[in-house]
Amino acid sequence: MMPTPTDPPQKVVYVLGAGFSKPAGAPSQDEILGEILQLGEANGRVSEAKRNLREFLSGDLNLDIEHPERIALEDIYTPIDRCIADGTSLKGRTSANLSELREHLGGLISRAISAAIARHFAGNTGSSGYVHDFASYVVAKAARRGALAASAASSALAKGYDPLSIISLNWDILLDSAIHESLFRQCPKQGDYDAFGVVDYCCYVSSLDPGDSRIRPGLWSLGCRGYNVKLLKLHGSLNWLQCPNCQRLFVDFGSKTEILEHVGKTPCRHCGRFGYRHALAGSLVMPTFLKDRSNFQIKLVWQNAGVELLEAKRLVFIGYSLPHADFEFRQLLSRMTHRAAAIDVVLHKESSPQRYDAEVDRYRQFFGRRELTFHPSGVIDFVSSLR
Repeated sequence: MMPTPTDPPQKVVYVLGAGFSKPAGAPSQDEILGEILQLGEANGRVSEAKRNLREFLSGDLNLDIEHPERIALEDIYTPIDRCIADGTSLKGRTSANLSELREHLGGLISRAISAAIARHFAGNTGSSGYVHDFASYVVAKAARRGALAASAASSALAKGYDPLSIISLNWDILLDSAIHESLFRQCPKQGDYDAFGVVDYCCYVSSLDPGDSRIRPGLWSLGCRGYNVKLLKLHGSLNWLQCPNCQRLFVDFGSKTEILEHVGKTPCRHCGRFGYRHALAGSLVMPTFLKDRSNFQIKLVWQNAGVELLEAKRLVFIGYSLPHADFEFRQLLSRMTHRAAAIDVVLHKESSPQRYDAEVDRYRQFFGRRELTFHPSGVIDFVSSLR
C-alpha cells in the first residue's frame, strides 16, 4: 500500500559516534589523553590538575605517558572507580583523593576536546559545514510538526508526527550548537510561550542563564504547539551541569570552556530558593568498565533511547564502530532494535581499509540477518546526499 500525504513518516534514528565529529576537529577517544598532556597552562587549576594526573599515570599506574595513544581511558577510570566504590586506596591515594582526581580529569577532558576543536577551526575555515548541513536537515524535518500543530485542520496529525531522533555517544556539542542555531533561524522571536523548536535532550533541563527561554524541556515546547529535535546523549554532554541535590540539569550553548568556570562555584538556583546552596558539577559519563548509571537524568536518556530504537524503521549509524567496550549500548541495541528495521552504516574506508573491513564484519555479526547497507565514503559525503 502506498503511503498517503497524511501518513506519518517512518521514523529514522541516527546513531552518532566519534567519527561524526572527527572531520570537524573533535579528537577520538584514544587521542584525548594526548590532547590533555598538550594543554597550555591556562590557569593554576589546569596546571595543578595536569601535574596530579601525570603523577598518577606514571607513578601509581606505572604507565608510559610518553606514548599516551597507547593508554586507554578505561584503564585509567576503571581502577579509580573500583577503589571509590569499595572505599579502598590505590597506592598512596585514598578514595577521597581518587574522587578529586576523577573530577579534575573530567574537567581536563572537557578542555582538551574544546582546545582540539578550536585549533582545527583556526586552520580549517568552514570545516564544520557538514555539521550545520545535517543540523539544518533534521530541523527542517522536525519543524513540520510545529507547522501541523499551528493549523487547525492538521493539529491532530501533529501528535503522530515523529520523523526522527538522534542518539549520540559523543560529549562534544558541535551538533547541539548547530541545531540550536538552526532553530533560532527558523523562529528568531523569543518569549516564554512562543511556539518554536528546541533541542530536546529527553530529560529534565533548565537553562544555565535564567533569562534564556529557548532552553526548556521538549514536552513543554510541544505543549505550546512548538516542536522538538530529539538529541539523546547517552554519555552526557560538555554543556551540561548538574545539581548534586535536586539532580536538575543546567544547559548552555555558549563556550564549552566558559561553562567549566561554573563547576564548583555556581549554586543551583532552584535549591537556592529554599535556602540550600549546592554548587553545580559536571555531568559526563566517563569511559569505564564500571559505569554508574544511577544518575536519574542519564537513566531517563537511556530509557528514552530504548523507546526511540524500538520505534525506528531505519537506523543510521554514522562514524560509530560498534566497539565491544560499549557493551551496555550493544545490549540496548540487542533488546530494543525492531526486528524489521533497516540498518545503514556510514564509515570511512579510505582512512583505514583494514579497520573498515573489521568494522563491517562486526556489524554483520551483531545484526545477523537484518538488512544492512554500508556507506564507505564517510560522513561528509553521506550528509551531502541527504534531501
